[in-house]
Amino acid sequence: MIVRTIAPEGMPRPTGEEGHVLLDAIWAHFSEHRRWPAFDDIDRKLYAKGLDFEEVVQQLCPALLRGVSSHGGLLPMDGDELSLTIAGAANATGTEPVISVFLGMVRTAASIEPHYVPKEPGEYPQLRARDLRSVDTIDAGSLTDEVMYAAAKIGLYEPCFRGGNFHPVAEQWTSLSFDRRIRPFADVHRLDDYWRIREQVLGAERTETDNRPFGQQPTLHTEPVTTPAPAAPAPGSRELSVTCNLHPLIAEVADERYNRGAYNDAVRSAFQAVEHRVHTLVGDSSAVGDRLMGVAFNVKPGPPMLTVTRSTGGSLESEQTGMQFLFKGAMGALRNPRSHGPDEKDDRDEAEEMLVFASFLMRRLDIEDDKRKAAATP
Repeated sequence: MIVRTIAPEGMPRPTGEEGHVLLDAIWAHFSEHRRWPAFDDIDRKLYAKGLDFEEVVQQLCPALLRGVSSHGGLLPMDGDELSLTIAGAANATGTEPVISVFLGMVRTAASIEPHYVPKEPGEYPQLRARDLRSVDTIDAGSLTDEVMYAAAKIGLYEPCFRGGNFHPVAEQWTSLSFDRRIRPFADVHRLDDYWRIREQVLGAERTETDNRPFGQQPTLHTEPVTTPAPAAPAPGSRELSVTCNLHPLIAEVADERYNRGAYNDAVRSAFQAVEHRVHTLVGDSSAVGDRLMGVAFNVKPGPPMLTVTRSTGGSLESEQTGMQFLFKGAMGALRNPRSHGPDEKDDRDEAEEMLVFASFLMRRLDIEDDKRKAAATP
């Protein structure tokens, strides 16, 4: 008999039974197809059960579910991916082996980090399957490809890891990357201990936001801003005002930071999310930053590893090269100074513009993702 896992005391839980149904539906889809479902997959399954996604998702929060905008309560787009955090998995059915292996991954990575010597500057330590098989505290019977793949997929956006590499065809994980932020998790053996440390690492404000139900999340510009009346436009000129719904993966990492005025941190997190997604799509690569973008989008000598273009004619190669420069420039000019330089303050308006740019890059990565999903569909 398969029994639903209930998260330990102190971890977030759905506020109603329908929230558990939604988490179970996402996990069941992942278990069957070895990929997280798109919003429309889950929306149809809930509708068939007589449930409405907009109502059910109010029983969840960002600490349980990724892929839903945590500001404004907007529905995801049809193809947007829904995935579970480790807390979401802890409230779904049949996840016990995956949670156990995930905790083993965290402990093992923390034991590797102090002794790691990079081959090149800026290279992150990598956790691989062979590292787990030599650990006595992990049940060898749980270390199947399926369980390790699921645990790595959950760990991909957990704060103890920096991202991961997955084989897009074989649907296997090849590595998870990490840095010094893994250290607080060195001795975790229980899920509630992991979650307690996770909340300490994220901080009180982020924890409070992540545990707030989706229906109670703030929006960008939650406080009114008083600005001087604009000057009258010059004769013949036009004024343009643009509103942009950020890509869910950008909103997920940037909205809480932006709303508390941490504009530098919001921009840094947004471009790190872009970097992590490129890393995941590329697969087994130790490259980071602009070097990773060169590997991913290079058009010569062969076809690029990632295609994010819309052109189909003679300008295809030109667009692909241009996109390569945009991604490389984003890493060099926007991500790196905020990750490695002094903690300078970003102007609010310019931070908004950079978040929109990060959202544009993330939506271009959707093109590659959608293409792979279509190729994998029978």
